[in-house]
Amino acid sequence: MNDNKEFEIVRHVMHHNHPLTRQSLNYLHRSERRMTSPKEQVIQAMTECGLRPIDSYNCMSYEAGGEDLLGHSKKDHFNCCYKLKMKPINGSDSQTVVDKLYEQMTEDNEFFFRVRLSEDGKVCCLFWRDAMMLEDYKIYGDVMVFDTTYRTNKYNLICAPFVGINNHWRNTMFACAFIGDETK
Repeated sequence: MNDNKEFEIVRHVMHHNHPLTRQSLNYLHRSERRMTSPKEQVIQAMTECGLRPIDSYNCMSYEAGGEDLLGHSKKDHFNCCYKLKMKPINGSDSQTVVDKLYEQMTEDNEFFFRVRLSEDGKVCCLFWRDAMMLEDYKIYGDVMVFDTTYRTNKYNLICAPFVGINNHWRNTMFACAFIGDETK
């Protein structure tokens, strides 16, 4: 510690150092992994041809001469496949959904919904409940489960049902939402 009460390196002794990992595993370091645009295009082409993510990973590994020469990990590959699978809601799909919700609203005066759009006009959150869901909530809403463990759909929205149990020990839905990942 120097006179300013800060730590300061005064000597480096090389024989106390050792590699963090074995040389054969260096390709797994985050700094060594690269998911380039050409790789993403190849993965997208393989996915469009019907190859499963594991098959496209194995094919690319074989072509590169092994997993250690591929330049990205299996997890990176699967994440890329997942991101390519997710598509934003295009205008016609979101407009159709909103039209159906407004149609339902005219038929059911207890129907309620809210849609939140992102800055670029895409649906990022959607919530709705109808009269029957409201009635079930009033009767059986003592305990409610908000479950977001369902996978995201092709629009990258997570299905989040609000569920309870009725007097027959059956699931009953109180409301439902599709929630977008606000961090993206």
